[in-house]
Amino acid sequence: MSVPKKMISICGALGLLFCTSTTFATTSENVYKTEKKVSGNLQEQIVKIEDSGVKKKEILTKFYNTKSKNYKANEVIVKFKNNTSIKKLGSGSMNTTLGLSNLKVLNNQGTHVLKFSKNKKMIDVLQELNASPNIEYAEPNYLYQPTTVKDPLYKNLWGLKNTGQEILDQVGKKGIDMNVEAAWAKTKGDSSLVIGVIDSGIDINHPDLKDKIWVNPGEVPNDGIDNDKNGYIDDINGWNFYDKNNNLFIRGEEDFHGTHVAGTIAAKANNIGVIGVAPNIKIMPLKFLGPWGGSESDAILAIEYAKAKGIKILNNSWGGEENGQALKDAIKNSGTLFIAAAGNDGMDTDSSPMYPAAYDLPNILSVAAINNKGNLSSFSNFGARSVDVAAPGEGILSTFPIIEKDYSTAYEYLDGTSMATPHVTGVAALVKSVNPSYSPGQIKDAIMRTTTKLSSLTGKVSTGGLVNAGKAVNFEADSEIPGIAWKESSIQSTLDSIKDKNDVYSIKLLKGEKLKTTLKGDAGTDFDLYLYNDTAKTVNSSNGIVASSEIANSSNETITFTAPKTGTYYLNAYSYKGTGKYTLAVTEGIGAGTYENKSQYFGYNGTWKNISDGSASSSSYTITNHTGSAVKIVFNGTGVSYKAIKNYKQGIVKVTLDGKSTTHSLYAPNPKYKENIFDKKGLPAGKHVLTIEWTGQTDPMARKTSTEINVDSITVIK
Repeated sequence: MSVPKKMISICGALGLLFCTSTTFATTSENVYKTEKKVSGNLQEQIVKIEDSGVKKKEILTKFYNTKSKNYKANEVIVKFKNNTSIKKLGSGSMNTTLGLSNLKVLNNQGTHVLKFSKNKKMIDVLQELNASPNIEYAEPNYLYQPTTVKDPLYKNLWGLKNTGQEILDQVGKKGIDMNVEAAWAKTKGDSSLVIGVIDSGIDINHPDLKDKIWVNPGEVPNDGIDNDKNGYIDDINGWNFYDKNNNLFIRGEEDFHGTHVAGTIAAKANNIGVIGVAPNIKIMPLKFLGPWGGSESDAILAIEYAKAKGIKILNNSWGGEENGQALKDAIKNSGTLFIAAAGNDGMDTDSSPMYPAAYDLPNILSVAAINNKGNLSSFSNFGARSVDVAAPGEGILSTFPIIEKDYSTAYEYLDGTSMATPHVTGVAALVKSVNPSYSPGQIKDAIMRTTTKLSSLTGKVSTGGLVNAGKAVNFEADSEIPGIAWKESSIQSTLDSIKDKNDVYSIKLLKGEKLKTTLKGDAGTDFDLYLYNDTAKTVNSSNGIVASSEIANSSNETITFTAPKTGTYYLNAYSYKGTGKYTLAVTEGIGAGTYENKSQYFGYNGTWKNISDGSASSSSYTITNHTGSAVKIVFNGTGVSYKAIKNYKQGIVKVTLDGKSTTHSLYAPNPKYKENIFDKKGLPAGKHVLTIEWTGQTDPMARKTSTEINVDSITVIK
């Protein structure tokens, strides 16, 4: 199939909108930005908001410093405090003087778009609104732009598999790709997974995309009713926030950008056109970019729409110079992995940040672009702290809107971090497909910690590497709950107080099970040890901690813990300070010794009763005569014995050791104490589970009511 050259005429017709570079950046979660201090003259000008909060002063300061014009005329985004409405502002006087009207509600956290009088200046409106004690902040409704550049004419999907093929007289370097085929051996994506594409529109009838578009299960097509009651009528496949309707494709000149992005993520695996990185997943079109870009408020509405529908991964190949607080808040609270283009000005975004990629939020993943030789693209932004990973971004062939009613040629080559970003989004979709329970942070962790290191990217992106899909889908994220399942008696790994603070391991414990953990780290480090129970949602909080060891200026820590209930617990090795290696050892179960019936390490379930008897070990034993009653003991040794009382009330007991069961009679016409009921030696050294269980059965020599069982003591042999 022949593929036409990129439509230079389209770029010319659109001017600089889609085909010139804009700049973006992001900071990693471990980098902290320092805001500029307010100068003397400026301080006098914003005296009205002196006591109104840091956000307000930052907003006014940024507006003064940048002298930005990239915002919608006569519109502001306002976040009200404590359910305040527009009617309550200044008892109506502010509404009158500014000519305020409520244009739209963005979310249920009190964020609105307000329209103000045409004869009012933006700065005057911002000053007056931010001076109100009823407003958390007010800012312009900033505009953002897509990030495409116009270097067309590349022939193959080298980003998925680079064989060294020639791309416009440039021979590629074999192996400089995302190792996608290794990932496809495990998954091509979960067909139930939906990825949101916040961009221009998408040609949803394209033959490589039409089967990949999300369908809203709560909406009846074209009945003119908001069936799912989300405020959008007939949002069958998504929503057009720019035009405020359900028309997701206007025309090729306007919507080629989103169409191209969507193809890189999820173009169908078939006998035509191209194939996406995650060809089995679905795309949710969220159009907010039009011929002249898109507004901050529409971007926020798109994020809120995706959040309401449960979307966990969003592709964002757009941005601008404006540091919008409302947009930052929306991203922070979205519950998504927000994958954003680093931008196309060839700038170091550590010193020249742009947005939304530059927000210092842990759920943002910023993407730079490389060429088929593995070099950072000349147009790509970079930043050792502010850009996370690199992906193929030059000569990227993907789906394009229909040309003269013929879809056979509806494919084009585009360049830009806009093109690199959907490559990473596709990998994120593959990771999520293999690990459905992964949080956005864990998906990001899997991608960042498995990149292919390239010398050309050292000091240019924080990971120094190109995204590797094959490694990412096989990576077990250990930086957050649920972590990696504990399988060994000890492991060795590393921690870094800046880049890799947490290693998390999940351990299943039985009620009464004893756990001993020891951590030993390199000299000069300060590593701590924490144990969380199953109520914990994150190791970035103290909620759910049931045991800890945090000796100051030391990495020698120990926790001894007895599980109060059966469940999953999370062991967290944490770097409070320093970088280095550590050894973590775990011993599960009680060690050598004799344990009496009332030991805390016996995990009783059901109904049991303690009987005082001076002839028994420790002058007591424990009995049961109830269905479902059992006791489990986890021990660490090479042998075990179980002692009990025999008498005329006793029946048959079931003893199970490591899954193998035997039954034993506890009946005797006359009492016998400290009887050895079960004895097993020569076990492999390590963890074992012993269960003693009521059966309700009687000895043939006993009466039908003789069904009790009891526990006197357990002895563990090392």
